Amino acid sequence: MFVLQLVNTHIKFLAFDFLTLKPIPHESTNFSLKGRHLSCTKTMSIVVSRDFKPNRFIKLDIDDGTSCIPCILWINQETSRHFSHRI
Repeated sequence: MFVLQLVNTHIKFLAFDFLTLKPIPHESTNFSLKGRHLSCTKTMSIVVSRDFKPNRFIKLDIDDGTSCIPCILWINQETSRHFSHRI
């Protein structure tokens, strides 16, 4: 199956697009949207909520005006047993 891949290409993304991304099986860092493979995205949004768990993570909800995207920033990724078995 032929899949259109955009390399170093900028496209406009809305929060709705982020929420409809589908993971590609056997490729943990790549996603698919309308038949296109994506590996890196950027967004400009406003943080509308924040939940800080000391030594664990920061959970953010960011809003670009179309919808909110939930995000997690792991603080203890290098020392956590949860992540050590995945490396």
